[in-house]
Amino acid sequence: MIQGNTRPNAISFMLWGLLGVIAIAAQISAGASWSIILLITITCNSLLIAFLALWGYGYKKYTLLDWTCLALAILAITLWQITSQPVIAIAFSTLGDFFAALPTIVKSYKDPGSELALGWCLVMTASLLSILSTRIWNAANLISPVYTFLETALVTCLVFFGQRSLRNHAMK
Repeated sequence: MIQGNTRPNAISFMLWGLLGVIAIAAQISAGASWSIILLITITCNSLLIAFLALWGYGYKKYTLLDWTCLALAILAITLWQITSQPVIAIAFSTLGDFFAALPTIVKSYKDPGSELALGWCLVMTASLLSILSTRIWNAANLISPVYTFLETALVTCLVFFGQRSLRNHAMK
């Protein structure tokens, strides 16, 4: 980021940080397992990236999709506040995360060079290990790591194959 090789979407990372805090609180209240370690790590990482992106190292092309996803994520957070059920809170947090991820997914498809495939691949691997390490196989402990695995697998593929395609076109 500092060297300008990657340009994260600040809206996505701000929301991921906020949603991570919500999911951590909900998972703890539902009886957290070892799978929470991934969530804590991703949340701290997201907040750091959001700070750096807002400081001037992030993607600066915000569209209607970005602002719509921000509004929908905030709506999901608000719906979470209304409930007092941890699993419902985690589900709304995941829904909010999906809306937070959309701008980054679209950006990864349109501009795969703006993301680091290795970083996404590492989070994908960590989320898989988080799924395998849980000792409590219930929705409260599995929604977040399973969703994170699917989300990061999608972005990893978009970035990796998009960058590969760009390199192949450049060589021709």
